Amino acid sequence: MIRIKGESLDKTAEYKDIDFTSFARGVLDAYKEAYGDLEVVPVSFREEIYKNDRVTLDLYPTGSAGIFDILIEYKDKRRK
Repeated sequence: MIRIKGESLDKTAEYKDIDFTSFARGVLDAYKEAYGDLEVVPVSFREEIYKNDRVTLDLYPTGSAGIFDILIEYKDKRRK
């Protein structure tokens, strides 16, 4: 299960057989293409935040259940 949350976004989707590394790489590649390079900020053993002056992404695998949380914060408030 993948849950994406943002300021005006809360979506959940179920997929079979997707590993977190491949999924996270796809999300990061898409955001880098749209928003430019992202700085990596380590938070804990399993969590990193990726950010720049336009967007912040917090990608977090919630456990062995295969649930991924993506928390997105857009710095440009006009993007709603």
